[in-house]
Amino acid sequence: MRRALHPLGAGALLLALSAQAAPGVVQTTFRASDAEIPNPERGMYVWAADDLAAWTQAQAGAQFAAGYRIVYAPVRLDAYAGAPLPGSVLAGLSDGFAKARRAGLKLIPRFIYNYPAGETQYRAAQDAPLDRVLEHIAQLKPVLAANADVIAYLQAGFVGAWGEWHTSSNDLTAPAARARIRDALLAALPAGRFLQLRYPPYLMEWAPQVPHWRDGSAASRIGVHNDCFMASATDVGTYSDDAAIRRREREYVAALSTVAPFGAETCNPADEANPTPRTNCDDILREGRQFGLTYLNDTYYRRLFHTRWETQGCLAEVKRRMGYRFELLTLRHSDAVAAGQAGDLTLTLRNSGWARAFNPRSVRLVLKHRETGSVVRIPLASIDPRTWLPDSASTVTTPFAVPVGTPAGVYDVLLALPDGADSLAGDVRYSVRPANAADAGKSQAWDETLGAFRTGTTLRIL
Repeated sequence: MRRALHPLGAGALLLALSAQAAPGVVQTTFRASDAEIPNPERGMYVWAADDLAAWTQAQAGAQFAAGYRIVYAPVRLDAYAGAPLPGSVLAGLSDGFAKARRAGLKLIPRFIYNYPAGETQYRAAQDAPLDRVLEHIAQLKPVLAANADVIAYLQAGFVGAWGEWHTSSNDLTAPAARARIRDALLAALPAGRFLQLRYPPYLMEWAPQVPHWRDGSAASRIGVHNDCFMASATDVGTYSDDAAIRRREREYVAALSTVAPFGAETCNPADEANPTPRTNCDDILREGRQFGLTYLNDTYYRRLFHTRWETQGCLAEVKRRMGYRFELLTLRHSDAVAAGQAGDLTLTLRNSGWARAFNPRSVRLVLKHRETGSVVRIPLASIDPRTWLPDSASTVTTPFAVPVGTPAGVYDVLLALPDGADSLAGDVRYSVRPANAADAGKSQAWDETLGAFRTGTTLRIL
């Protein structure tokens, strides 16, 4: 059950909890941390080489060790624009997903038929006929379904130069063709994952009103990737040249970012006449929040953007604020529960990030026996981290059931946010680490082995 935040706010709730100590209840508070904490499906990203097929396990491991948790994965289909995909391509794609899984990473795939290097190639870039595109998507569907656990988000790809849905050599940007490719991609992508497109007008044509994230519509599963974020007034063609239309498009994208993920890369604005790039800290801090920035290319276009943010002193904040950032504030729970019975738990936290979490994720109460070290994991099924909105505090109250047969004793209490996929739920590298500081006096710290935060409280099992 979800309850409203205390009417006086999170600060008053902290004081109220510290002043009251109901019998049979233990409670604690937490300190936030300002460290950049790598967490799944958010943050700066790097490339899985120029083609996922060329990505090595060593590169994947090095990227995880460097603090990246999402990797952009271009999948080159140039050689197959006129033919079905051979089994070797599908097997290679599965192998790329397996590399990500072994490394603790998630991918942002984009399937493309070309990668032009300059203006001349860009104008002459070739994609595939519509029937071929639909055939390829159908072939890819089983692979996407089998590897949904390590797909963070899928960029639409396939159409035009760089798969950005412009300059199609086969008229794939015509309304009817766009709609058929969209529908095929959504059908191929497992229901719990999001698609992303480059151009807001297409999304506004399909859904004039911004959808609700839980309305079940196709539109609620499609977000934006802006490949020239802040590079000019139009973001180099992302938005309209007409100022009034551009304002409406930007407002739509900002509203949509609460429903579906917004990701970006900056770019060289030289392709637009008299560009006015927005390169200062004030710009990225304002627009990062406005558009709910979840991820950003860390390697391009650094000279004009990232380097300037570093010089002006905000790059660390940008890295912290991208995507979700969960800070535990208070916890209170029953101090003793008999095996086979239920206790109560109330958790207050703040999402200080620019976006919410988009993919399914569970919350678990983890109990570790103080004497034997045995571990009991209790799902808190009524809590959905996707409802924790950016720049907001939330309070959730839920019962928890101690399994029948749980050995009696005193247990340390930890909180875990494992991945929503069964295949990754036991892999602590995919668990979300809250943005809280260790506190030796309260016995609070991140437990790397369990992928959970030690709250410093205990629970007696009777």
